[in-house]
Amino acid sequence: MDSRGPGRFVVLDFYRFVAALGVFIFHLKNIDKGISPAWNGSYGLFVDMFFILSGFVISYSYPAKSTGIRSYGRFLVRRVARIYPLHLLTLFAFVTLAWIGIAGPTSHTGPLDFVYNLFLVQAWGITDHLSFNSPSWSISAELFCYLLFPVLILAAASVPPLVLALIVAISYAILAHGHLPIWQEPSQMYGANFDFGMLRALPSFLNGILLTVLFKLSQDYRRKPVAIAGIALFGVSVLVLNVYAKPDLAIILFSLAILCTALGESAFDRFPGSNWLGRLGNTSYAIYMVHELVLILLFKPAWHYFGLQPGFFPVFALVCCIILTVVADVTYNYVENPARKLLNRLAPGDPKLTRASTAAPLDLTETRQAANAS
Repeated sequence: MDSRGPGRFVVLDFYRFVAALGVFIFHLKNIDKGISPAWNGSYGLFVDMFFILSGFVISYSYPAKSTGIRSYGRFLVRRVARIYPLHLLTLFAFVTLAWIGIAGPTSHTGPLDFVYNLFLVQAWGITDHLSFNSPSWSISAELFCYLLFPVLILAAASVPPLVLALIVAISYAILAHGHLPIWQEPSQMYGANFDFGMLRALPSFLNGILLTVLFKLSQDYRRKPVAIAGIALFGVSVLVLNVYAKPDLAIILFSLAILCTALGESAFDRFPGSNWLGRLGNTSYAIYMVHELVLILLFKPAWHYFGLQPGFFPVFALVCCIILTVVADVTYNYVENPARKLLNRLAPGDPKLTRASTAAPLDLTETRQAANAS
C-alpha cells in the first residue's frame, strides 16, 4: 500500500512524527529528577508547530469553491472524524485507570472534568486544571480553530499577503507579549493549555493559512535546494529547542522550514523511502494521544523495575520511541483509520467535489479523501 497518497507532503509528515516523539520525550524525562539537563529542552513547543502544520495543510486542501452551511458541515464532520475517535478511546482509558486507582498525569478526574473532555472544551478557559489525558488539551484547541475556520479562510482571502502577514505578527505579539490578564507573564501563551490554550493555537493556525498563501504564490521556487534548506531549518529548530526556550525563534524556524520543505516536496516524488516517511507520519497523532497512557502503564514501571539510572536515559528513550511508534502504527491501522472512515460516511456529500478528487489531503495523515475534505 502506498502511504503517500495523491499530493501528500511526506516530508512534512515526517516532521510531525519527529515532533510527536519530541513531545513524548518532553514528558518521558519526568520519570526521574536526576535526568541530565541536556534533555530538559523545550520540546513542548512542538505543539505550536502542530498548529501551524494544521493551518497550512487544511487551508491548502480546502476547495476554493466550498461555501455555505453544507460545505462547512462536511468540513466539521471530517475534522471531528479525524480527531475524536482516538480522543474518546484514550479518555475512557484514563477513566478506567482512575476507577481502578492508577494515577494518571493529573489527579483531576471528576465528573465535570469528564464532561469538558467529552465535548473537547477543556482548553477554552472554563477550567483551572488539566484532566484525564492531559495532551488532549491541544485537540480541544484545534477544534476551536476548526469552528473558526470559515472566518479565518475568508479573512485570509480578503486581504493582500503582506497585510495577512502583519495580522499574524500582531496576533502573536498581542497574545504572546501583550500582558493579557488571562496570562500573568510575558510569553506565557506558549505554556498555556487549560488556561485559554485555544488562543495559543489561534495565531499559529492562522500562520499556517498564511504559509498556504505564500506557497501558492511561489511557483518559481519549487526546487530541490529549497527543500534541503527547509530540512536544514527543521534540524536547526530541533537543536534550538533542545538548548534554548526561545518560543518566538522556534515559531520563525518552524514556519520557514514548513514553507521551504513544502515548496521542494516534488523533489521527493521518486525518493525510495517516501512510503516509509508517509507511514511514520501516519503514526504521529496516535503517538501524541497514547504516549501518556503507554508511559504510565509500561515505560515508567520499566524504568523503576530495572533500577535504571539517569545516565541510561538516552538509550531508554530510544527504545521507548521505537516501542511507542509500533504501538501507534497498530493503533492507526486498526483503530484510528477505520473509525475515521466510518464517521466520514456521515459527512454531507458533494458530487462535484467527489469528481474533482485531485486536491492535496486535508490532513498530513489523510491521503485519499482530498476532494471531500472540506
